[in-house]
Amino acid sequence: MSCVLTSAQWQLLLALCFLVGELQLELAEKLLHGSISSSEIDELCELISNEFMMNGIEESFEPNSYGLELELLLDAVNRRRGQAR
Repeated sequence: MSCVLTSAQWQLLLALCFLVGELQLELAEKLLHGSISSSEIDELCELISNEFMMNGIEESFEPNSYGLELELLLDAVNRRRGQAR
């Protein structure tokens, strides 16, 4: 079963993975095809969470619009946890 992300979420995930390296791009592809393990989901979630902490919050520690997008992406990736191999 493949992961259901919006087009914008896929673009965001691929952009984040591209910045980090080839291994993360492979994880995104595994997520797309539904062949990802729980530990690999953890790696993607850590990547998204780190981006959120660096660029997704305001000085008041409230999420900015980019942070809200990252939260939705994190939720979508985490939904795959129960279906991971």
